Amino acid sequence: MSKVIVTITGIKELHEAAAKMPVVAAKEISLATERSMNAIWKNSMKEAPVNKQTGGGTLRQSIRGRMTSRFSGIIIAYAKYSAAVNDGTVPHIIRYKGKGRGGLYNERTKQGFGRVVHHPGTRPNPFFNRAIDRSMNVIQVLVDKALQNILKTIK
Repeated sequence: MSKVIVTITGIKELHEAAAKMPVVAAKEISLATERSMNAIWKNSMKEAPVNKQTGGGTLRQSIRGRMTSRFSGIIIAYAKYSAAVNDGTVPHIIRYKGKGRGGLYNERTKQGFGRVVHHPGTRPNPFFNRAIDRSMNVIQVLVDKALQNILKTIK
């Protein structure tokens, strides 16, 4: 699974202001965090690929976000294959695990593949990274606004 780190400018000033006015700062930072999470979640829903042949949006529908504390949150795609879509896969072998004379079979296309397939792997489709990139301007505005509100209250 890939790891994405988001760096926000102005965060040092925000922490300094928070030390001076903890109750107001905590409220503003928490609100900015929650709204930032919401922006990333919405953009994740837009960026997640959809199966154009079937119109399926299972990956998109599996994306959930929640606050884990007042100042942090998590967004997860719960579809079993979400990491493979986001990060891609290396070439691998797929073997038929059933009993008898059967083989690998695509129920939707009615296509058979035999008992062993040498899958070439898949390219990454980093929809979470794109969602974060699309959200960065909004996040920066939210952090700036939180800092301004804190500084306004301190003065």
